[in-house]
Formats: sequence, C-alpha cells, structure tokens
Amino acid sequence: MKTLNKRAVAAIAGLMTAASLGVTAFAAGTETTVPENTAVVTKTAADATSSYATQKELLKTADAALATLTNVRSARKALFNNDIETAKTDLAKATKALTEGEADLKALHVADTDKTDGKAEYLPFDMSMMLTDNFQPTAENKEALQKAGSLMQSGDKDNAIEVLRVASVDLNISAALLPDTPSAASLKKAAEMIDGKNFFGANLELKAIEDSVIVRTFGINAIPVQGNAG
Repeated sequence: MKTLNKRAVAAIAGLMTAASLGVTAFAAGTETTVPENTAVVTKTAADATSSYATQKELLKTADAALATLTNVRSARKALFNNDIETAKTDLAKATKALTEGEADLKALHVADTDKTDGKAEYLPFDMSMMLTDNFQPTAENKEALQKAGSLMQSGDKDNAIEVLRVASVDLNISAALLPDTPSAASLKKAAEMIDGKNFFGANLELKAIEDSVIVRTFGINAIPVQGNAG
C-alpha cells in the first residue's frame, strides 16, 4: 500500500495549498488509472444522512485491484499486437493479483454507494480528496489541514481524517472501485477464450473489466463501511 499512501499524503498536501490560496476545490494531481467513460456518482459532504452503512476510518485501498487493471490493459495491448504469449502472461498476472490473498481482499470490499441494496464486492484502488465549493479558508481550518498533513505523513490516516472532521473541514473523498467477483469471472473467460484462439472474445472480456470500474464521491461523514468494519 506504500504507493497509495503517498497519494493520500499528496492529496492532503494539495488541500493545504488550496486552503492557503483560498481555492474552493482541489483534485489530486496524480495520473489517473481510471478508464474513460467511468460512471461517477457524487454524494456531497453536505448530505445530512447516508442511505448506506458508514465508518469513520478512511478507506483502505487494494494494490491487487490496481495490479489487475494494469495487467488487463497490458494483455489487451498484447492481443492487439498479436503477441499471444505476452497476453497469456499478463492475464496470469492479473488473475494472480485478484485471487491471491482472497480473504484479505474481502476485508477491503465496499458496496456501491449509489445502490441501497448493493453487494459489498468492490475493491477501492485509488482515492483523492477535494475541498467542496462550500469551503471557506480560515486560520483554524488551515491549522487543521496542516496537522492532518503531518499525521498522514506519519501513516496515521484515520486520525488525520478525524482532525479534519472535528474541524468541520468541508471535504469530499473520491474512490475508484473495481468489482471483484465479476472481474475474476471475466479473467477466467478471457483465459479460456485465448486457449480456444478466440482472441476477439478475450479482448471483449478484458474490456468489460475496464468498463466495470466506477468512481464514487462521498462526504467526510459518509465514508462507506468496508469489509467487517461495520
């Protein structure tokens, strides 16, 4: 999770910069891994209540999901170049990433916050934080942002979020999510199709994995419950 922790630290640093400059919104400047046309649903920090179970802790991200998507993209590129052996290798890496440590991955599952009866089967693999349009920079919330940044640097993400929550910093969190079980099923089908020399069908299965990524945005008081956290 080392890389993703750095992204969280960068997001807090950006929030601090936004506060000092009086900017009303901030988006993390890291290169996104989210495919184009990804579905996005926003629940703002102003939402008084949530229609789903929530937690106070910041979401933990799954490196395995990011590794899966990276290898899926590489496998599709290999298929396009008719490099079947490389495609098989990349597909095997993607499958291994998503199936190894299955119990640990289940502990990271969240539900789609846009569905009240959604199954907890999504893996968060990237996050960013942004100040809402309602944010008003003050000396107090700037101090809170600085303290949160220091806590984030030391790896204490949950207390960093709590500092911002107590200071009523108007903050939204966005998470990119990959559905676990459907992705594993598509990986299996793609492997079978490659073995059967149905390369076009295999590419469609891999594309379906990329297309299944969603982004959900929620307030600091509406972080969806993760795994058994509830």
